[in-house]
Amino acid sequence: MLAKLGVFFLALLLACSAAPKTRALRAPTVASPALGANLAPVSDYSQTPVFVNLMEQARRFGSAETPWDEKAVLGVDGWPVGDFGVVLMVGQGHVPGTAGKYAVSFIGRARVEVVASPAVVRNAAYDAHKNHSTLDVEMPPGAEQLMLRFMGTGQGIKALRVIRPGYDAQHPPHFTRLFLQHIAPFKTLRFMDWLRTNGSTVRTWAQRADPGTTHFLSAAGVPWERVLELSNTNSSDLWINLPVEADDDYTRQLAMLCKSLLKPGLHVYLEYSNEVWNPGFGQFHKNLQLAREELAANESSKLRLGGETDINRMAFRRTAKRLLEMAAIFRDVYGPQAYAQRVRPVLAAQVVQPSILQLQLRFIEAAYGPPADYLFGVAVAPYFNLGASQTEDQLSADQVLTAMGASVDRLERQNSLETNVALARWYGLPLLAYEGGSDTFGSGSLDAKRQASHDPRMLTLCERYLAKWFDTGGALFMWFQAGAGDWRHRYGSWELSESLLDQNAPKLRCLQDFGAKYMAHDPQRNALPGGVDAMNYVGSYAPYSKDSRLRLRYLHPGQSLDYLLWSPAARDYQMSLRAETGQSGNSVQLAVDGRSVASTVALVASGWGAMKETASLTLRLTAGFHTLRIRTLTETTGFRLDTISLR
Repeated sequence: MLAKLGVFFLALLLACSAAPKTRALRAPTVASPALGANLAPVSDYSQTPVFVNLMEQARRFGSAETPWDEKAVLGVDGWPVGDFGVVLMVGQGHVPGTAGKYAVSFIGRARVEVVASPAVVRNAAYDAHKNHSTLDVEMPPGAEQLMLRFMGTGQGIKALRVIRPGYDAQHPPHFTRLFLQHIAPFKTLRFMDWLRTNGSTVRTWAQRADPGTTHFLSAAGVPWERVLELSNTNSSDLWINLPVEADDDYTRQLAMLCKSLLKPGLHVYLEYSNEVWNPGFGQFHKNLQLAREELAANESSKLRLGGETDINRMAFRRTAKRLLEMAAIFRDVYGPQAYAQRVRPVLAAQVVQPSILQLQLRFIEAAYGPPADYLFGVAVAPYFNLGASQTEDQLSADQVLTAMGASVDRLERQNSLETNVALARWYGLPLLAYEGGSDTFGSGSLDAKRQASHDPRMLTLCERYLAKWFDTGGALFMWFQAGAGDWRHRYGSWELSESLLDQNAPKLRCLQDFGAKYMAHDPQRNALPGGVDAMNYVGSYAPYSKDSRLRLRYLHPGQSLDYLLWSPAARDYQMSLRAETGQSGNSVQLAVDGRSVASTVALVASGWGAMKETASLTLRLTAGFHTLRIRTLTETTGFRLDTISLR
């Protein structure tokens, strides 16, 4: 997905052949339809007014003459030494709440001037006894930007604050009212962009973002304290991305901070970095390097399990292994009971390559044990887009919506959604969406894409999209992304609106109302009770291809097919297989959700051209989705499955 373009075992792990279980209980299922949101990056040009103090979104300090050059000399405390300038915000002409009087205060004395901004400085005052300065900066309506220079500072100033209009300058809150109102509906927040996860070089706790620094636009992102404060303020669960290079001490310090600061009842979702499978991000290459380093340092590394030699496959294994190691640290800090109740490790992978997730889950199972004993869930990013027309020019808004609608219609195939759900259910895990939503990224037809994003039909499209996700077996869905943005460029209309004041924005209305409007639909495919067409195996769809038919016809010993079944309620089924066989001697094994149902089911000899049904067996299924696996045990001249009956 676009847009969001060493390591040692724990001492406990070193002492054991397998990692300690990170979950005392089997992973619970997230109630549907559970919706959360990713937060847009914090920046001086963001269309989402997050912080009351503009210094928390400001750029790195620059020279007094050209504040945007970010070349100010800083002391060890992060404050400028001598005169300097600062870019507080740009591109704010249509952002609500920017006009008015900003209260500026700092320790020290300086002459403050406006740079390249239509603002006016008034009421400057200096208290020599307290060595404290105050002044007002008045911004007219429609002003695009605000930059200030500080002259005659001597050795420099400290504790600079620039408080937005309408807030108590002496005791300001950290977050704007408008922002809090906007995110209020989302009871899980993912902070990937706030934490500057992509390309992060943070390794030690000393390198983390310090809440005492002047601004948060550092390579370490927004301080954890502010992240936790927002979750507490919004009463939302916390989805965090741990830096790819974070060492064990960093992880432990973070776990202690979460345990001490996060309100009781709120959960912590743990994800290792972001899209470590994606070669477009630095963390992919860093993880590959770390895998090589681990292999060079440890001949008996679990990454080599089963004689594996492919470095790329071992790097994917390392992603899963490192997540489990970090989760084990959280478990040690929280204690087993609190951990099981509050911490939720999530293994994220690429939606269109389920083979990566399958590789990782098989590795966990072989190296540690059942994945559901270690993971809360697995996650993918099932976006819908314009398909082949993504970068096409001269499209109309109607054509954009038609193309995106076709993408929603193809969601199961285009995003391998059924395959991912079946894989998750096989291991007893829910499938979450760490990201998802409407993807208009790319040059071409920019006006039409923008119009389509504002069109009321986008509301219906988003509702269909989310309904398909939940109806197909998806769990918690994290929309990318909350907030407002400028949709007039090729980088996509990811945000929910172009202004936080627009309460009628289609995507925003969809997410606000979906929970109340959603009516679950029985799946059109493999719904029970009834007969399941044997051609309806995972990844095979009507009209069935020649390859799909051949795979069913030539199911040799050791080969298997998976079927995603849906049971409307907990009940017993009488299960049998209907097939034609060349002669006797053909048998299969049956398993559901990773557990054996029948070690041997002999297919009844029928001769080609005739169908015979096996004796039935009783199968107990809970309500929801289940993965049935049929694996060939023995073969004599072959067989062809026709129907799987569950009465």
